[in-house]
Amino acid sequence: MRRAPRGAGKEREAVKKYIIPALSILAIWALASFAANRAFLPAPTTAFIEFYHEMVKGPLPLHLAISLYRITAALTLAFIPAFALGVSAGLNPRFDRIVSPAMYLLYPVPKIALLPVILLFLGLGNLSKIFLIALIVFFQFYLNFRDEAASISPRYFNSLHSLGGNRRDLLRHVIFPALLPRIFSSLRMTLGTAIAVLFMTETFATSEGIGWYVMDAWARVSYPQMYAGIIALSLMGLILFALIDLLQRKACKWSL
Repeated sequence: MRRAPRGAGKEREAVKKYIIPALSILAIWALASFAANRAFLPAPTTAFIEFYHEMVKGPLPLHLAISLYRITAALTLAFIPAFALGVSAGLNPRFDRIVSPAMYLLYPVPKIALLPVILLFLGLGNLSKIFLIALIVFFQFYLNFRDEAASISPRYFNSLHSLGGNRRDLLRHVIFPALLPRIFSSLRMTLGTAIAVLFMTETFATSEGIGWYVMDAWARVSYPQMYAGIIALSLMGLILFALIDLLQRKACKWSL
């Protein structure tokens, strides 16, 4: 019996995970466009042709790069303090009793309500948009890291201490490996939130980014360009999610 090539299984998995859902969405889009027969819902072929032209000869790559920069900067800005505070609170009950009540108090507050204050302090440029996205996803990061750190069994700490391990060994051999799968799952969860907030922040006081591009095309009744921007935003999210999955497969082989 002839054995399948080593990469065949991974290729079939990629087909099932990405290509089949994408084709299903395109088929539903095509049927809806045909049934509606309206200018505001062009066929997928029209939208993808416009997407190609805008990527090759239009300004879409620049707007995509600006949005990607805002997303990555905001996630980085939120991740570092959330990781430090979350792990500290999860491992130290006394610190947790001080910090977590403040987090629980601030988390439900709609961060959009703070937007006027943020704009007054940081202006209308990139910094205010990045800070707002980071502020919203910070609490999601914090709660995930705090809960995961608190769930680490004390026997791992005792075993390392009995072997003469120091704080650096504790972080390297116990805490970080235990938190690594949750880090990637948190990135997936916060990425969706960050992209949604990004779109909102790019619809005011700016002329750059995918959000602005989509809303500008909508205002000009240029529906193929509007859908080209939506496709670009979707592909950006898809690539980022796929990158997170790839990094997790490489870094967390023991948990898969």
